Amino acid sequence: MRFLIAFFVVVFALFPILGIAQGSTKVGAWSKEAHMQWWKDHPDASQWPAEREAIHAQLLEIHRKLGTSKAFANRHFVPWVRHLEWLSLFPDAPEAGSFFADVNAAETFSAVALSDGLESRFLESLSPHDDRTKAAEILCRLFAADAEATREYAALAIAFALVFDQPFPTGWPHSFVDKADVLHDETPVEERFAFFVNSAREGRLELDPKRLGPQELKFVVDTPVPLEELAHVQRIKIRSTRALEDLFMMIPYAQTRLSGSDYVWPHGPYRVFTIQNKGGLCVDQAYYTSHTAKAKGIPSIIFLGQGVSGAHAWLGYLQTYGDWAFDLAKFRSERYPVGRAYDPQTWRKLTDSECEFLNRNDVSEATRAKVSALLGWAALNPGEDFTRDLYVLARREAPTFVWAWDAEAEFLAASKANAEVRMDFWSDWTKAFSRQKDLAFRGQKRVLALLDESGKTEQFEEAIDQLMRENRSKRYDLVIDVAAEQVMVKIEEAKWEEAHESFLKSMVRLRSKAGGELFYRLVEPYVTRCLEADRVEFAEKAIDQAAKSFEAIRGSILDRDLSELATLVRAKSRG
Repeated sequence: MRFLIAFFVVVFALFPILGIAQGSTKVGAWSKEAHMQWWKDHPDASQWPAEREAIHAQLLEIHRKLGTSKAFANRHFVPWVRHLEWLSLFPDAPEAGSFFADVNAAETFSAVALSDGLESRFLESLSPHDDRTKAAEILCRLFAADAEATREYAALAIAFALVFDQPFPTGWPHSFVDKADVLHDETPVEERFAFFVNSAREGRLELDPKRLGPQELKFVVDTPVPLEELAHVQRIKIRSTRALEDLFMMIPYAQTRLSGSDYVWPHGPYRVFTIQNKGGLCVDQAYYTSHTAKAKGIPSIIFLGQGVSGAHAWLGYLQTYGDWAFDLAKFRSERYPVGRAYDPQTWRKLTDSECEFLNRNDVSEATRAKVSALLGWAALNPGEDFTRDLYVLARREAPTFVWAWDAEAEFLAASKANAEVRMDFWSDWTKAFSRQKDLAFRGQKRVLALLDESGKTEQFEEAIDQLMRENRSKRYDLVIDVAAEQVMVKIEEAKWEEAHESFLKSMVRLRSKAGGELFYRLVEPYVTRCLEADRVEFAEKAIDQAAKSFEAIRGSILDRDLSELATLVRAKSRG
């Protein structure tokens, strides 16, 4: 052990002597004092590209001398990597009018780096799908506006940076409101941050944001509505976070809208106080309750799922510190296999079970920091011979940390890894998440695609049969996904007879699970494709089979949508 420590010291001591042609930085021992001194010695942002190059070159040399494991075991190497990561987020040529083009931007950027771990905590919170530079810009803007508040409410500031680095998707918050009526306010992120900071300081929040992390707080700040909307529902009195279900049911259910098939919000701008006055469907109840929760500092998530009666919306929310619930207003009699929501950090869709899994926080802070550094160093060195080793080491350090797997998947795709390497990776993914159906299914689908791509027909069929056997009971939505994909692939290949045969087999196999998932994910897309291709005979047979399979509750959304589709097929047949 003494020899190992001495070796590290020698390696780091050598670099001031070796030097680099460009840049004055010589990588050596890391300390808080050395960190402060670096920023004091390099206040001019125009120097930073050369400094980055010098630091990067020296770290690469150290890595090659020590190897991956020893380099990342060294207490000096990792802080220099994080320093380089942060430094790399300041653009060489800032866009005119952007924050980084301001004369004071470099000073703010430096101050963030020197703010007691704010820089590291931010880097550890980034996902492989974030716009890293934009997120860093937002964090710096918040710091420039109120440095004291940004330090005090660091997790909240980081949450804003993670959410607002990318535009909200066009499908936000759900598909049951016209996009023209959704309120996307242009309030600067600095004002939004100040609203929550002031709310916390004045005791208007149910949960203290200083006791929550960025991964929880991103479900508080993930709304672009005017602050007056949040201020309105913030005044609503609730006994505790657990009283949110009462609030959900307090909004009158608009039965007349359901009876008239008026599923899309009909009352103009989508405001919380209009929902309060007019009532609404379950999606409106969920939107209202979710925004009340957010305004009060309670992380909340809207889920949409398909049951035997069609679509329904319910909520996930943080009941108390570290304790999530994912079934507020979820009607168990409807047998929803899964609910889907947005991850506001990436705007990718997540299932309710994935959210529950990801919010377990079973990766320690120390492990997360190490894995984050591995991924950061890998991203800085995409073409090195050790890059893949970094990704593999990251997921071995934290086998259930999905972002490590995501980052490696993107690397394999970008580097055009061969089918065998990708097959091994996705097989490892499936094993790692064998207890988490949604994540395991993501791996299984990739394995199926690779088997198909490689022409391994027998193994492909065996894999599909196994997948269907494993998920036919509770997670039949996964089986529906596979069935629908099989049908659509055959349609793309213009194999209509085979597509229809596959459709009928799936309908017979899944008829006991017939409901919204089967209709919206298989029947409606298949019939629509048939009509678009003028294959009316297949559309008619599909509707006949659906009529035998479905027992939709009369007057429900599903019943009406099935009837409308059948009417469309009949009209097409006569025409």
